[in-house]
Amino acid sequence: MKSLQLLGAILIFMGFLVAEQSNPKEDACIRCHKEMDEEQEEGQKLFPDILNDVHLKRGLSCADCHGGNPEAFDDEDEAMWENDTFGGEVSRTDEIVMCGSCHSDPRFMRQYSTAIRTDQVKQYWTSKHGMELKRGNEKVAICTDCHGVHGILPVDDPRSPVYDMNVPSTCSNCHSDSEYMAEFGIPTDQYYKYRKSVHGEALLDNSDTGAPACNDCHGNHGAIPPDVSHISDICGTCHVNNDKLFQESHLKPIFVKRGFGQCEACHGNHGILKPTDEFLNWDHGSVCVQCHRDKGGEAKIMADQFYTLLDSLKGQIAIANTFVEKADQKGMEVSDLLFPLEEAHKVLIQTRTSIHSFNKDYVEEIAKPGFEATQAAITGGKKALEEFDFRRKGLFISSLIITFLALALYLKIKDIEKKQSKDKS
Repeated sequence: MKSLQLLGAILIFMGFLVAEQSNPKEDACIRCHKEMDEEQEEGQKLFPDILNDVHLKRGLSCADCHGGNPEAFDDEDEAMWENDTFGGEVSRTDEIVMCGSCHSDPRFMRQYSTAIRTDQVKQYWTSKHGMELKRGNEKVAICTDCHGVHGILPVDDPRSPVYDMNVPSTCSNCHSDSEYMAEFGIPTDQYYKYRKSVHGEALLDNSDTGAPACNDCHGNHGAIPPDVSHISDICGTCHVNNDKLFQESHLKPIFVKRGFGQCEACHGNHGILKPTDEFLNWDHGSVCVQCHRDKGGEAKIMADQFYTLLDSLKGQIAIANTFVEKADQKGMEVSDLLFPLEEAHKVLIQTRTSIHSFNKDYVEEIAKPGFEATQAAITGGKKALEEFDFRRKGLFISSLIITFLALALYLKIKDIEKKQSKDKS
């Protein structure tokens, strides 16, 4: 009974905590500005979403950033102008320092979460945005441009502009505006290319938050474009095997010497398409011809060998699938044959990855188990079909024998009945 009372007391206490978080204490700044917002049109309001603000819910309010007296409900001068702590509107440069006064303090931030990084400001000043801001150019992103102002949401809230799936559109607010970006001399089609890319489709169409967005390649607070010598380091954080093979290939030093972007040289950057085997088809869409424009040479020989090898393995898998499916449709037990088929599909993927080694012998060695697996599946499928034919023939012969015996038995019975009838007469 006592334990139930204790549990009830804990639940009531938790309820008070939740109520206190969802209903922050009265604040003169918020009350006054919300009244002013009532006369403003949508889009012009200062506090459109203040009650959802992550800072307000943690007990921080206007005065913690702007200064002033949040308890002076009846005197505007006492609340702001006559208060020495009041700073008023914060400049774009000062905003970085203001946010950093809390977010760069490990002791202060620890009370909210030990997972929150406290090096954001330090990283920001190393970014393209930060370096431009130091030069006096205020047309760069600062904290509130990405996170919002009065109504900042946690990064894991789907409504937040920096939630994984919202990052591309947030960056696009500036980077897709050709007029705004004109002075920087950089393209403004990144978002549109990304939107159609394999990464963009995975993130924005399939809601796969594991797919990279802008910040996964360029960084968050320390955002900066990777130079050509480090592009593979960025791609390699996800595509580990591809990167390792390329780093050990004979093409790596050639790419470095010529200033090629390694992964980017073949796959592109923002508009990365899903790679297909046709990337190796020299006569139809091979990416190799971007550099190897000649119609022959070792590059073409290698590309043709890789393409033929993959095509052959896919053909063998298709043949094996056909035999196994036919046997399955005829009711034969083929579950054991699914294992070599699965192995062959896995090897096909590994073979495609192995191409980044640009080593013919290595690629053939990787593909070899796939051909062996498909051959095992084909042999097993054929045996299953042969067994089916054998059973069918055996059933046919057995049916004939049974029919013959039944007919012979019938005739014998008739003969006996006839003799019995003759004896009685």
